[in-house]
Amino acid sequence: MDVLTVDGTDPKLFHRAHGILEDVARSGREFPTLLPRDEALVLLTTPPPDYRFTTLVCAEGDDWLGAAWLTWSLAENQQMLVVEIAVDPADRRRGAGSALLAAARAEARLDGRSVLLGETFRPYDDSGAGGAERFAEHHGFTAQYAALHQVLDFPIDDQRLNDLAAGIASKHHAYDLVSWDGDCPAEHIEQICELVSVVDEEVPLDDLDLQPKRWTPERLRAAEKRRRAQGRFDSTTAAIAADGTLAGYTRLAGSAQQPGRLDQGDTLVRTEHRGHRLGLALKLANLRALQTRTTELATIHTWNAEANAPMIAVNDVLGFRPVEHQRIWQGLA
Repeated sequence: MDVLTVDGTDPKLFHRAHGILEDVARSGREFPTLLPRDEALVLLTTPPPDYRFTTLVCAEGDDWLGAAWLTWSLAENQQMLVVEIAVDPADRRRGAGSALLAAARAEARLDGRSVLLGETFRPYDDSGAGGAERFAEHHGFTAQYAALHQVLDFPIDDQRLNDLAAGIASKHHAYDLVSWDGDCPAEHIEQICELVSVVDEEVPLDDLDLQPKRWTPERLRAAEKRRRAQGRFDSTTAAIAADGTLAGYTRLAGSAQQPGRLDQGDTLVRTEHRGHRLGLALKLANLRALQTRTTELATIHTWNAEANAPMIAVNDVLGFRPVEHQRIWQGLA
């Protein structure tokens, strides 16, 4: 049994490796969420300046038993390596997952990294520990963060959106809600960078110790350019206070490669502007804006810390339903 690196120079080999990750995700989750293989190949071969990626496979002769996707941050959190491991159910309990984890640990140590992070998913109505969780515990990982995965069918009934918006309009009448698709308008970019930079500080992270990302206009523009090259699109809505301050924002994103999937990105309201139902107002306005551009059937996915009761309550009002628990695990390299 050998662990090999697939560097992306042969797309067929990469597609075979990434296919293992995709097949395992589909077999174990009602709503699998995985980066499309073409997007993953672009990231592997032409990574952005603040990340690099590695693909590993565990092989026994010509048989590939499992694969791993490693994410290396080159900006913040350089002490960490994020590891995703997938082994075909038919090939489990043969040591492939352990071999992939051992190889990832060795690569982390060679790079001077001391911490590994990984994630597991369990159906919402399942209270027992799954195989991935038992694997993590067996290898010395501890759960550091608990999130709830919720989904919503898109598009949403226009009358329902209008009624919800009308019901809270008096709460945020002092704010203007502005929406845009694609790149951030130049007049808002400085404040958007400021808001995005405090997201990791504001949202609950339980016991997870992460260095927040620091966004500059240059970093944001580079990320926007990369998203366009990958065929991704997004819709953003911001709340503007009377003095011109951006009080909050929310973002939805999608990909041409996955037309049936939309991802609810960050939603943040500045502390001093809370209490005006802006979180709900922003999401409602962003959904309405997106529905003026497309009504293609899709599922919106969102993840929130299980401790973030206010945002989960907003999602409940919108009609999101819970589908699974996510856990982020931490272990030593």
